[in-house]
Amino acid sequence: MKNLLVGIVVVVLGLLAYNYVTTGEVSLTAAFTLSAEEQQVRELERDLHATIKSFNEAGRTAGLAGVDMTADADAARRTVLQIKKEVKALQKRLTEDGAKRRAAELAAEVDKFVAELR
Repeated sequence: MKNLLVGIVVVVLGLLAYNYVTTGEVSLTAAFTLSAEEQQVRELERDLHATIKSFNEAGRTAGLAGVDMTADADAARRTVLQIKKEVKALQKRLTEDGAKRRAAELAAEVDKFVAELR
């Protein structure tokens, strides 16, 4: 019985952690209740965060090893600019308030990163 309770607690905590990582919300059902619009915004958020991570890694590699990582940094910059275009196009099509809010936050995050690049 004790093992069963521990197993249930582990599963619940795992689900909470998964939902927090994928949606930014602590909820048991958040991952299962995202609308198609919210999923599109989440996908662009994941792409942006992966690109920013890649850009930062290129900067660290260049600083530590003295290797020219200009091409990697430029590719990340172009990807962020493409994401910016996709976010603007998506914002025009969104109808749900939650998705609009997340898209506006994402657009602000993209603009902030683009400003840091200059």
